[in-house]
Amino acid sequence: MQAEVEAPAALTRKGSATRKALLNSTILLIASRGYAATTTQAVLDHSGVSRGSLLHQFRTRDLLVVHAAEEALLQMMQATEDGLQGFDNAIDALHAYPEVIWQIQNEPPARAFAEIQLASRWQTGLREGLRRAVTELNEQIAENLRSFAAQNNLRNAERLIAETHALISATQSLAVSSTILEDEQKIRTVLDVLRNHYYACIADVVSPASDDKT
Repeated sequence: MQAEVEAPAALTRKGSATRKALLNSTILLIASRGYAATTTQAVLDHSGVSRGSLLHQFRTRDLLVVHAAEEALLQMMQATEDGLQGFDNAIDALHAYPEVIWQIQNEPPARAFAEIQLASRWQTGLREGLRRAVTELNEQIAENLRSFAAQNNLRNAERLIAETHALISATQSLAVSSTILEDEQKIRTVLDVLRNHYYACIADVVSPASDDKT
């Protein structure tokens, strides 16, 4: 059975604020307590929203969590854009990307999303809704990177896309592991390896097209 993911056709300002409060509470609770402990009652207590208002917005817990995952992804995308603002050139922005992503993976939206991903292995409704959200995100990232490569006269955008997805996946796993390891030195060592691998991609594959001798 697929999760229902349709948003309401129209929301009043109050309805939008209620929806935002429910989603943000769900994200914060899943990030701090985990998926299993984030019951609808816990969300109601945290957000101060009534049960009737919650059911008007989200008819099932799966539906609430799927939309919370989508909201978490949107917040992560916005945080990435904000973190890469202000650089003078494309290469500086690319070099900053690993650290920006690492910081984002340790914030509540990313932690909540990782928890939801794990839960989706056994929850069919979550899995179907999450698959759609992740597919859309990956397509958006790819589109953004192709546009970035074209605007900055970079070659082999597809390699950049692949390396970016690999970096995101690796830092997500490292962030999850860090809650268990609590070994700052080891974590930074692994992060340095990931960063240097990404830098090698920038130098070797995503160099300016004008340097391509072919």
